[in-house]
Amino acid sequence: MITIYHDHEDGTILLGSHRGDGVYDIAHKHGFRASRQVGVYLPGSRDRDARRHRIDACAEELRANGFAVDVTIDDQWRPAAVREAARDERADERADRLDTAAVASARRSEAARATSDRIFAAVNGEPPKPDHYNYRRDMATRQKGWAADERASDQSARAVTLSQRADAVRAHANAKDDPRAIMRRVERLKADKRAAERELAEALRAGCAQSYLDRCQRTVDRLAEDIGCQEAKLAEREAAGEFVAWSPDNLAKGDLVRVESYGWFRIARVNRKSVSLDHRDYPTKATWDQVRGRRRDGWQIDAPNATPWPVSTAKAVTRWQSLETEATRDSGDPTIPARVRAAIRLVHGLALDAADAEVAAFRPTGSEPEHVQTRRRLMVAYTGVYDRLTAGESAEDLQLSVETDPVEPLWRMPSGEPDDVRCDRVKPGDVVKGMWDNERGGRVLRDGFCGPVASVSEVRSMDYREWVTITLADGTSCDFRAGWWLAVYPAPTPALAGAPT
Repeated sequence: MITIYHDHEDGTILLGSHRGDGVYDIAHKHGFRASRQVGVYLPGSRDRDARRHRIDACAEELRANGFAVDVTIDDQWRPAAVREAARDERADERADRLDTAAVASARRSEAARATSDRIFAAVNGEPPKPDHYNYRRDMATRQKGWAADERASDQSARAVTLSQRADAVRAHANAKDDPRAIMRRVERLKADKRAAERELAEALRAGCAQSYLDRCQRTVDRLAEDIGCQEAKLAEREAAGEFVAWSPDNLAKGDLVRVESYGWFRIARVNRKSVSLDHRDYPTKATWDQVRGRRRDGWQIDAPNATPWPVSTAKAVTRWQSLETEATRDSGDPTIPARVRAAIRLVHGLALDAADAEVAAFRPTGSEPEHVQTRRRLMVAYTGVYDRLTAGESAEDLQLSVETDPVEPLWRMPSGEPDDVRCDRVKPGDVVKGMWDNERGGRVLRDGFCGPVASVSEVRSMDYREWVTITLADGTSCDFRAGWWLAVYPAPTPALAGAPT
């Protein structure tokens, strides 16, 4: 007995078949597929009404080939909250499977790399010797090493791909819970519900069969439940103060609104579901999910329930953010990155050649209101100093006249000359100023890795060398050869009990 079963939890599944009985060859022609986890199933059938035309056609052909077929269909949908929970659970499971596969590929890569290193270590760097009596065996050994190296590269690339796919699955699941995505989903569901209601009304006027009328009514009822679930999620976030949507209650003609990433536009008319913009080119209209801020009477709010702040400050912040973005690109003007770098250091009273890690210690990263206010104040100060540099004042003169911002950093670089310390002798609490690098003109201090040390790993052997991992207080870590040298300010030695300090 072959059973074709459908419900909204499991979808359409074909049961009772086994390999070689010819059932799958017939079912495959009608859209069925096979997997190890589910068996023979109809893709895209979970949480949907049964595709009766495919199921009936498959059942008829199976019966024509001598199979006994039983069809069982249950089209009762699951509640919207249950469907979403099941969807999130499936996304988590899929991401976990991809992560597990990525870890397995990384381990296979490490094993293949170790095999390759062991083989070529035995070769000891000698080139192939065609005239040697052992040449064929030597080349076979090298071929094994090359094959192991290629396997290591392939498995490493596969591990990266699988990890990226897992991140994409999680990002997609999180994007579905974004409030603005929920707003767009509600509008789409409402449009579908209106279309289903029109179809039901037309079917009533035409006197269609009761089964068709029942199906149309079920569609309307299900869409109404979906809309209620999504609107409840928005209401819950609004009650918690996490997200409040824009509406005609907080926008008026003449206001300036920020439309996603397009910029600021003046409102020409406020509609029921959108605002018309006084703009001849695209965009000419913005729906509520596209509005990101409002300016009125010299004040700006970024959300209907947000705290207003001056438009002049907001413009300075926006301008500084664009300057920082331009400084990281090859814009063709080399003076912009130099002025941006100098302005930041002048505001904090740092040397003009201070490392980026020293600057990062001055910037609060929290979402608390005081941290937000501090970041805004700093950006306004940066913009003012940048404009003075652009006007022609020199950085050396500004060092004497610019008022240093009072924000306290997480750490400061000690004064004086650092000590030269081998990487394997660095201790937690030390402050790294940089790494020494030998060039043709002499030693050069690279400050790409600097800051207070949080932890130092044990020395380990890899590739016939000794390595150590140093982790800074901000979480940055780097692998160093044990014999490399760093410029380090040693941590203060605690005073002995009873000894004069």
